[in-house]
Amino acid sequence: METHSKTSEHSYFPTAGTLNNQLADIHQRLRVAEPEIDRISFALYDADSDHLKTYADSTFHGFELMHYEFPLDALPSLKQCSLSGESRYINDIPQTLTPRYPHTKWLIEQGFQSSMAVPAYHGEHFIGFIFLNSCQKDYFNEVRKASLKPYIEIIRFIVSSEYDLVHALLQSANDMNASSPEHFQESHEHKERISRFAKVIALEVAPIYDLDDEMIETISQFSKCHDIGKLSVPASVLNKSNSLVDEEREQLNDHVEKGVEIINHIIEDMGAPNHPCVSVLKEIVAYHHEFLDGSGYPYGLTQDDIPISARIISVANIFDALTSHHPYKQAWSVPFALLELEKMVVVGKLDKHCVNALRSHQDYLKKVIEAYPEPDPIDKL
Repeated sequence: METHSKTSEHSYFPTAGTLNNQLADIHQRLRVAEPEIDRISFALYDADSDHLKTYADSTFHGFELMHYEFPLDALPSLKQCSLSGESRYINDIPQTLTPRYPHTKWLIEQGFQSSMAVPAYHGEHFIGFIFLNSCQKDYFNEVRKASLKPYIEIIRFIVSSEYDLVHALLQSANDMNASSPEHFQESHEHKERISRFAKVIALEVAPIYDLDDEMIETISQFSKCHDIGKLSVPASVLNKSNSLVDEEREQLNDHVEKGVEIINHIIEDMGAPNHPCVSVLKEIVAYHHEFLDGSGYPYGLTQDDIPISARIISVANIFDALTSHHPYKQAWSVPFALLELEKMVVVGKLDKHCVNALRSHQDYLKKVIEAYPEPDPIDKL
């Protein structure tokens, strides 16, 4: 990805809110001209799993269909649209769709009669679908699409802009890691595990902490950047096979504040976009070593002063450290690692809901560890 200058398209974001809020604002304006349009939503495409995932919605109705994903290959008409770039119309949903899947059942139950699906792209890369729904039959067609074009183009722009911002931040972090391979010899596996652990936790605690799909995806993606400050720590310290001396421990602990500096530099180079996802990235990097009782570092925050994004990454990171091989220790089993986390809950360090979330998904956690293994230090001897 090209390096973005301070005059890049990211300067769009100083007044932008979350995609949910932006869709709600556009929907409100659109209903002045088209009052029969009852919902606008965006479903994100995950190329790794070939799934469409709920992401953002203009109405509270959409919150009933949250944290949901479905294989694109199982949706032939949408699959074809993703390839052709053409829109898809359904003008009698109850007669055309059967309540076979949760998403079709939900559409029918909500009283929607018509739907238009518009594929969205970042460059030539398919990233998901914009959906418009109406409770009127036979509402969408090519003529209607033409009248809606200005609004659709705005929605395409904000969807693509947010996607670009998130992935530009991730790419910048990846580029910095790639420039110092001695620091992160197994970082890919670590990042993938952390991302999946964080998503499991975020999904489980979403009802408790009011997390929508946009926030869950943001936390999952930016979890991969939590340790970027370790680029400032000598590789000899990171890879040391025995206990660290005080000076080395201090160097290691300094990685949080160094990480904040690195992230701030990346953000500044991108034109300082003031988008909510940027705040989540900063929270994760700055606070993922804080504990609820104030014994964490570097800021000694307590309780609600620690954002939920950082609480989630803290639990995911400790769990990963316990269940991974390191030069100085063998990996723990999932049950033993969870027991250790529960001890940390009891003494007031970790969020109990985040730890409980992992306990509820032990089989999945084991599969993630198997899919993205850390090399055993014994194998290197």
